[in-house]
Amino acid sequence: MASTKAVGTEVYLSSCPATDPTLSSPDEPNRPQNEAQVVPELAAKEEFHLSWQRPHDVGAGLENTGNSCYMNAVLQCLTHTPPLVNYMLSREHSQNCCHQGDCMICAMEAHVTRSLLYSGDVIQPSEKLTAAFHKHRQEDAHEFLLFTLNAMHTSCLPGSKLLGCTSEQSSLIHEIFGGSWKSQIKCLHCNETTDLLEPFLDITLDIQTAQSVNQALENLVMEEQLCGENAYHCDNCRQKTMASKTLTVKDAPKVLLLVLNRFSEFTGDKKDRKVSYPESFDFQPYISQSHRQPLFYSLYAVLVHDGVTCHSGHYFCYVKAGNGHWYKMDDSSVTRCDVNSVLSEPAYVLFYVQQTDLRTNLWVLSQAEHQVGESSYTTINRGSPTEAAEPPDHTENTAAKNFLDHWKTLLNMNTKAFGETWKTQTYSESK
Repeated sequence: MASTKAVGTEVYLSSCPATDPTLSSPDEPNRPQNEAQVVPELAAKEEFHLSWQRPHDVGAGLENTGNSCYMNAVLQCLTHTPPLVNYMLSREHSQNCCHQGDCMICAMEAHVTRSLLYSGDVIQPSEKLTAAFHKHRQEDAHEFLLFTLNAMHTSCLPGSKLLGCTSEQSSLIHEIFGGSWKSQIKCLHCNETTDLLEPFLDITLDIQTAQSVNQALENLVMEEQLCGENAYHCDNCRQKTMASKTLTVKDAPKVLLLVLNRFSEFTGDKKDRKVSYPESFDFQPYISQSHRQPLFYSLYAVLVHDGVTCHSGHYFCYVKAGNGHWYKMDDSSVTRCDVNSVLSEPAYVLFYVQQTDLRTNLWVLSQAEHQVGESSYTTINRGSPTEAAEPPDHTENTAAKNFLDHWKTLLNMNTKAFGETWKTQTYSESK
């Protein structure tokens, strides 16, 4: 990372749509409704939401056109990314796009729409989405994922005003997948600190010594001492000094992509190491700011590589559809499975989405329980303590109890929806 002086400040480092015939399967059945009729029904004026707004079925299987499993696996994960799909089904971009013939967002929008429309069938991925990569040759799924995200980001930039963005670097993709690191170096001689901010679309985890994703994240944000040959050159002291360095997440993404570093940088050999990962977890310990509320993420897709090197093998994935069920997506094969099967796989890329509604419910419930146990002169009003002018009577205590019961009911509903997502559940991987 570049060394940029910034005392008391933070410095950012910059590191009408045409129909694509290749989206359709040659054996597509006749439909009772045409696409123009079905798409509005699918979208239903959906907005930018982190959770599914409608109980969509799982997307269609994808035809393997020749060593294209890595593309298919990535496209399936993106097709089941709730905030991205909610926006795609609204068709807000394509209705205002001036470059529809050569636009990655428009191509992805068409693919997502067709995939959900033909649930239960098999379709062929659009040539627009796959043309940039070699045909009939194995490639890395993570590289294709980053290429696709960056291509969609670029499609958004010209005159983009999505979600109120004003920055030249802002786009739909960065609004959904983008986050930023905060690297802080503190000179232990003069106590001067330097903060560096750097954007990211995913987080790569070193799994060499980690038994779990949580442990890998803890290792990533662990304070590092800079001394000896690795001493820090302090501009204020004008010499090399001992310093401490910490790396934390300043801005957490709405969709968190965790990449388990399974391949050797030089040989491409795979690290076939067992690393457990949770169905849901609190990301708050890795955030720079100290918030009182937790920051829950829930797993919705897992990309898996089966093979001994990155140059061979097979890619497939698991996705959680809008109907709440998990499915294994293996090219044209789509089979329903349970979450235990998902969590036992040797993951390569993990896809998590923020659960803001669940976080709010948990927080209000915690506050409500705290307030019920406090002084009798405290009542509860929409989850916030309010001092009463007079000692409460039996009616006020009943109202407080009813409020608490209401939030417990909501929490139980979330339990069914997210599979006890307020608890971190980990499963050891096994082939």
